[in-house]
Parts: sequence; C-alpha cells; structure tokens
Amino acid sequence: MKIKTLLTTLALMPAIIAAAQGPNPVSRAVNEIKNYEWFSNGQISLLATDMKTGEVIASYNPDMSVIPASNTKLFTTAAALELCGADYTYKTEVSYTGKLDDKGMLNGNIIIKGSGDPTLGSRFFSDHPNHNYNELFIKAIQEAGIKHIGGNIVADGTVYDKELTPPTWSWEDMGNYYGAVPNGLTVNDNMMTLHFKTGREGTDAIYISSDPPIKGLKISGKAVAANVARENTNVFGKSYQLNKYLEGPMPLNKNDVTVRCVLPDPPLFIATRLMDSLNSRGIKVFGQAINAADNTRYIRQDSGATVICTLESPPLSEIIRLTNWHSINLYAEHCMLLVGQKWAKSTSVSLSSASIAQFWRSKGMDTKGLSINDGCGLSHYNIATARQLCYLLTYMHNKSQNYEAFNASLTMCGEKGTMSGMCLNTRAEKNARGKSGTIRRVKSYSGYVTSRSGREIAWSIIINNFTCSSTETRKMMEKFIVALADYKD
Repeated sequence: MKIKTLLTTLALMPAIIAAAQGPNPVSRAVNEIKNYEWFSNGQISLLATDMKTGEVIASYNPDMSVIPASNTKLFTTAAALELCGADYTYKTEVSYTGKLDDKGMLNGNIIIKGSGDPTLGSRFFSDHPNHNYNELFIKAIQEAGIKHIGGNIVADGTVYDKELTPPTWSWEDMGNYYGAVPNGLTVNDNMMTLHFKTGREGTDAIYISSDPPIKGLKISGKAVAANVARENTNVFGKSYQLNKYLEGPMPLNKNDVTVRCVLPDPPLFIATRLMDSLNSRGIKVFGQAINAADNTRYIRQDSGATVICTLESPPLSEIIRLTNWHSINLYAEHCMLLVGQKWAKSTSVSLSSASIAQFWRSKGMDTKGLSINDGCGLSHYNIATARQLCYLLTYMHNKSQNYEAFNASLTMCGEKGTMSGMCLNTRAEKNARGKSGTIRRVKSYSGYVTSRSGREIAWSIIINNFTCSSTETRKMMEKFIVALADYKD
C-alpha cells in the first residue's frame, strides 16, 4: 500500500512542482500585463498560437478590434508579395517624341514615365544604380545623340492618382517626412531637408535654405530656440503645397538645425533637375520642365515615343524587407497601391486600402472587425485584432511560396531593424522576430518565435490608450515575447 502511494506521489510530482512554481511563464506575463495599472483604462489584444497544431498558447481579448499602428504594414506587404511575387520590379522609362535631325536637334519632348518605383534617389538604396537616376537619364540622352531639345522635359507620374494622401491621416503627420505620400514618379523618398539657424532662448529660428532647393517654397511659423537636445518641430502642409508652416522647439545657438519634410512636387522636381543639368552641360532645353498631371496643355504622345532608357527597381522582396525593417511609411503606401492595381484595377486610396482586407478575406481570414484605411498604419481609423495578425503570420508561414521573403522582412530582436534593442540577453534575442508599431497612445508587436520546447509560435500583442510612457509599455510587452521564447510544455 505504501509502495503504491509512493508511486502515485512520484507520478504527480511534475504537477506538484508546477503548482508550487505557479503558472507557466506565458501565463505569468499575460497576467502581469493585463493587471498593469497603467493599462487599466486601455485596450489589450493578444494571442499566441502553435503554427503546426493551432493550439492556443496565450490569449487575452484576441478578437477585440484595436488600432494596430505599423502592424498594418504586415497586411499590406504580405498581400503585395502574394499578388505580385518577390521578383516584381518597377520600371521607369525615358523616351523622346518628335524627330531628331542629323545635327542632334530634337524637335520634340523628353518624357520620363514612372510606374510607381519608390526607390529613385532613395536614401535606403544608396548603393543601387537608380540612386543616381539623373546621371543615368543624362547619359541616355547623350548616347541617343541629342545635343539640343526643342521641346519640354515632361515628368509623367500619372500611373497613380495625383492626390494620394489618405483622408484619415492626422494633419500633424501630413507635412513631416514620415507623412510623404506615393507618386508615379517618387524621388528622394519624396522628402526634402530644411535648414535653420537658432539663437538665444525664446527667439525665432531663422530659415536658411532647403535641400534640394525648391523654387517658390515659402516657410513660415513659430519654430523657437529652446533648451532642448534636438529639434521637435512639426511641419504642416500637404504634398504639393509650397507653403510650409513649422511649429516647435529647436536647440539653442546652432548654425544648422535640419528638419525633414515632404517634397512639394516630386515629378516637377525630377523634370526641373534634369533640365537644369542638361543646360549646365551644354544640352540646351528650349522648353519647360512640366509635371504631366498639372499641365492641361500637354498632349500625350507616348505611343510614338522612342525609348532610350529603362531603369528597373530592386525586386519587391528587397523593397518590402526595408519597408518592415525600418517601418518606411512611403514604401508601404506604394505597396498598398500595388495591391489596388492588382486586385481592384485602381490606385485610389479608398479602393486600394479596401483591397487589402478583401484579399485576406479571400484567403480565409475572418475579417470581421478589420478596417484598413492606409497601407502603413499612420491612420487612427485602422483597426485589427490579434487573431487576424496571427492568422496572417500562420498563413505566410504554412501556405505561402513567398514566406522566405516575408520572413526576411521581419526585424530580429538583437539584430537590425526597429526591434534591434529588444529582449537582449534572453532566449528571445536572435530568436523572436516581427514588426513593431507605434503611433500616439498605440504600441504593437507581431511576429514569430521558437519556444524552449521547439514550438514555432505566431504571436501578436497590441495595446491602445496606455497612460504610461511608450518606453514603459514596450518593456511590459517584451515580457510577453520573452515568456513565449521560454515556454516549455
């Protein structure tokens, strides 16, 4: 009898030890998060599932619709990969119309026709040939034997609608560099840099110049020298507006304080830069620099144009890798328009963003409670659930031929990207990878992790309306990620 009791006790020993130790690390982390006083008035949605078995590892309000911030980019970039493929490339063509005589005089126009490539002159692709797009255009014109141009330099980005600012974006986001919107001829990340000089505390900052120089640019506002370590200004003014209004503090007594903001008219900038470069090298342009979308007098002559140069973008997989690594809003908006082109044969913001949700519904996702209003997550009108994000991650892992490209776009804890400083010196370092998201009062992380027992887990955690700092919120969310890495069943 005693032997039987002893054997029973030994058999129950693992459960007795587990009970003495309390809940598993994931349960402890979830309890700590949901009971954290600074989250008590907010909204939390989290879920973690075994991608092989579908078993739920952790769950708390997994079907609550919350604002996902830049986790929206996962819906967008994964859909773009599925619809276009990892090897998809954009093409930008330079051509001429009219006749070229034997003395090199072109009696026609130079046309630069874009297809929506977001990488021309981009700081994120400085080692790609397209970074020096203007030199490549000039070289093609010279090699075509063109010595003078009787017509115009026409930049044609009309493959996209002209007005692509999502109507649900905040006014304070639209003028800043991270609020740049797509164009059929995007250039330099559709961004420019303003230079200011500051003096003693309380005095107005003095505007010096813009880089690149923009004709007709007008800067006004109330940028003031203050006792701050770095500038914290907001730039107001939508895309295409030459009037920019600045407000906020800048460091004291600096000769050059820089502020990045949206470039007013990317196609016109491309055309103007090329015209100025050609004139400076003795290739006289007798016409004007024109944005085809703005000039009602411009008559399209593309059908008879002679193509002299075609620039090809890096593959979509590389564009998406950097989109998610560095959370590039502009690139994500371009991916959204790709989805719109493929799914709805449209590049309007409303149809393109709606196409993303429709695509995922077609892949079996329960999209009840999902609303996507842009491609990048700046919009506070976006809502999604942790379950939907875990579904997306599991779908890409288990069913997609583009998983390798998608997975490579996720930032690894302890390595490059927006999650590089997270979960250091834990099992999650160089193990957990995913996408971060941050806008005002919103923090989100979703991705993959391998548990201590070898489970491949898809996970998502989103917190809205916390009342502590964003940094404190991140630290609490890290506990969930680390606990999943430590999980052993």
